[in-house]
Amino acid sequence: MRLIALLACTSLLSLPGFAESANIAGTDGTRSIGHLSCAAKDGQPASDCPVEILPKEDGTITLRVLLPGGQVRYLYVTDGAVTSTDSTGSLASKRLAKTTIVHITPEERFEIPNSLLNSK
Repeated sequence: MRLIALLACTSLLSLPGFAESANIAGTDGTRSIGHLSCAAKDGQPASDCPVEILPKEDGTITLRVLLPGGQVRYLYVTDGAVTSTDSTGSLASKRLAKTTIVHITPEERFEIPNSLLNSK
């Protein structure tokens, strides 16, 4: 399961990105690291946000995303869909062919490759 998540993640970033985001996310280097497109404010252009992929033994996945400005957001994935978050805002998502767009009110937006959500 972790190998699949790692393979999906490596297609998203270059090797220098691994070293940079490992320090940013505060990981010990044993988790899958990558980047996804996100914005922390409404109308803000999307930027590459470091993401740490934390697969669980029960098949669920936690995505730990470092937002612009330094805040960390947790997105919880079950059966290939983002089902909840650590935010107090409401969650809405739309699955497209290759990407799932997640909005957390009032202003956060994430563009997550479906390959990360389906990595079991």
